[in-house]
Amino acid sequence: MKAKFEKGQEVRVTKANGETVTGVIKDWDYNCCTFDAQYDVDYVKDGNVWTMVCVPEECIELI
Repeated sequence: MKAKFEKGQEVRVTKANGETVTGVIKDWDYNCCTFDAQYDVDYVKDGNVWTMVCVPEECIELI
């Protein structure tokens, strides 16, 4: 399976509530049940680095 996004790329993630977060792809894996790619995205909030895990590919766009 080939990932659509690569480690280190800057992306924008749209959350379920419509809020967007800008971050960087940290890693990716695939969901064993659905076989869809899921990504871990690092982003900065209040001066700290946070990681969103298991972000579906359809919620991410390349910046």
